[in-house]
Amino acid sequence: MSSDQILVKKPLIFATGSEIRKDIAESHGISCEFIKSEVDEELIKLNFHGNDFDKLAIQLATEKALAVSDKNKDYFVVGVDQVCSLDKEILNKPGNKDNAIVSLQKLSGKTHFQNCGMAICKDGKIIWQSSAIAELTMKDLTLDEIERYLDLDEPFSCSGSYKFEANGKDLFLNVIGSEYTIQGMDIDQLIEAFYREGII
Repeated sequence: MSSDQILVKKPLIFATGSEIRKDIAESHGISCEFIKSEVDEELIKLNFHGNDFDKLAIQLATEKALAVSDKNKDYFVVGVDQVCSLDKEILNKPGNKDNAIVSLQKLSGKTHFQNCGMAICKDGKIIWQSSAIAELTMKDLTLDEIERYLDLDEPFSCSGSYKFEANGKDLFLNVIGSEYTIQGMDIDQLIEAFYREGII
């Protein structure tokens, strides 16, 4: 991670309202605009068939980038999204403590995946897509441990019901993959794509 400013040569927008993704971009010295897409994520998930959740994450990211790109023709637009999957089930953002308890009870003692999809669009066209996957094995957690953790981090807007970048990392026995993938944006892949496209 670097705080050095990166020279962004071309107009750039991240199609996200996520504070953690904004923090990741800014901590890597990327100065750009952030515009939340109005894409209906739940509708896309409902219409998605199969359990290739990596593909779903890319689709969600692409739809977000295209939606913002359509209204900002002169910009390169980055879309990013994340799908937390356990077996054949998607675990969405819990929204409240009760739902988070249910999610963490499902994940307790098991291995799940954080699927991170990314896309870059310009002039309403897709110019790059990629993905990254992290595999996480959670400790066996008691209800008391789950509740104490949720009171610490309040991860109710987080995919998987934990904040890995905070106290959430202590919930796991084993992790394979980048911390940035787990947080929902593989910044290293994105920076490589920016260089190839002459964005930076």
